Amino acid sequence: MSLDASKKLIPVTGVILAGGKSRRMGENKALMRLGNNSLIGHVIHRMCLVTDELLLITNSPAEYAHLDVPMHGDILPGTGALGGIYTGLRRASHNTVLCVACDGPFVEPKLLTYLVSVLGAYDAVMPYTYSSRQAPLRNKDIGVTNPSHNTQITLQTLCAAYSKRCLPIIESMLRDSELRVHALQDRAHIKRVSPEVWQAFDPEGMSFFNINTPQDFESANAYIR
Repeated sequence: MSLDASKKLIPVTGVILAGGKSRRMGENKALMRLGNNSLIGHVIHRMCLVTDELLLITNSPAEYAHLDVPMHGDILPGTGALGGIYTGLRRASHNTVLCVACDGPFVEPKLLTYLVSVLGAYDAVMPYTYSSRQAPLRNKDIGVTNPSHNTQITLQTLCAAYSKRCLPIIESMLRDSELRVHALQDRAHIKRVSPEVWQAFDPEGMSFFNINTPQDFESANAYIR
């Protein structure tokens, strides 16, 4: 199935979360230079291809003022990525919202377009990847397509399409101090997209490559070269 990433099916708000502390990187990783742009610059460029509105969720607006992107601080500080998604949904002008992280410079517009196209009556659409039960998901695991009995699925909650129908559900989670974004699947109507489907739009799964460490950054540099 092919989709034109530049053809917007319905109005979409793009939300970029930039609330991490970058402790493992030692500096604000979103502003690190990768090729001809910053990490977040790559994300902005790709998101602009598939969205009608773009918002940046950050509690450090001065660091991103030069990007000329509308910014909002967390409505409920200290609630992690779930709180960032909640803020993005609340501030979005459109009912359909694409949420991504600021440290995923290779997010694929064709995949994002597909997620929006199948949202329909679902509360959210999330790709998933396979990971080992013995170890947490690593960037190098994203291409696994033939899971064995000792693998589990990992929802890619920050490369996902959300409907504003999620708002009361997320509000309930926040009241219950349930901050795990993947726990949304227990309360909401989620469409999960398998690797066998999303690889048609992103064969290498680079949409799920996040830069958290200097080693990740070196891998990204090698990939972009």
